[in-house]
Amino acid sequence: MGMSYEAICNDCGAKFTANEGGGFVFHLLHCDRCGAERAISFKEIGEPHLRYIKGLGVPYSGMTAEHDRHIQETYPGDPMDRDEYEAAVEQLCGQCECGGAYRFNAPPRCPECRSANLRKDPAARRICYD
Repeated sequence: MGMSYEAICNDCGAKFTANEGGGFVFHLLHCDRCGAERAISFKEIGEPHLRYIKGLGVPYSGMTAEHDRHIQETYPGDPMDRDEYEAAVEQLCGQCECGGAYRFNAPPRCPECRSANLRKDPAARRICYD
């Protein structure tokens, strides 16, 4: 499950909306240099996602359980482990316009100074999305 929240940069004081995590049918990656977001759907990922689900042995989520079980029972391809899967997804996402790379482990960054030194605004709401 992903979350959208109001962030405050501890370095420059800028306030902005930050997003972390993907959803039931997509991943959200950030650029490791500038923090730009790249959402990629499981459909766009294609075969690597099917191979990953095949190797999980359990559903990816409760919402996709029936679909995931179908893949695990019928998909003829070889399973893929998490490290292989994340590498394949990062490659599919390509490079950011700034020259950085979209990574699962890259944090959101301040749009003003590019710092990853952020805090959640305690006065603002947080929104969880699928």
